[in-house]
Amino acid sequence: MTSISKILLTGAVAVAAIAISSAPSEAAKKKAKAAAPCLPGPMCSSGKATGLNNLNFCGIDGKWYKAQVTPTCVQPFCPPKCG
Repeated sequence: MTSISKILLTGAVAVAAIAISSAPSEAAKKKAKAAAPCLPGPMCSSGKATGLNNLNFCGIDGKWYKAQVTPTCVQPFCPPKCG
């Protein structure tokens, strides 16, 4: 009887270890959430209420890049805040 319970306990520990190792880590969840693709073309700003704002644009690969030609803007002449 004790050998059967040892086998069952070992199996339960093995199943728990596999389940924990196959679950995505917190860093992977944050990376997937942060890497939401954008639609190419639009620009956005850092969103400060006053002063200079940094400008970003959406590249063809769906990632945000810092604008090169016009890297800053002055409120109220800035595009909407990056979201």
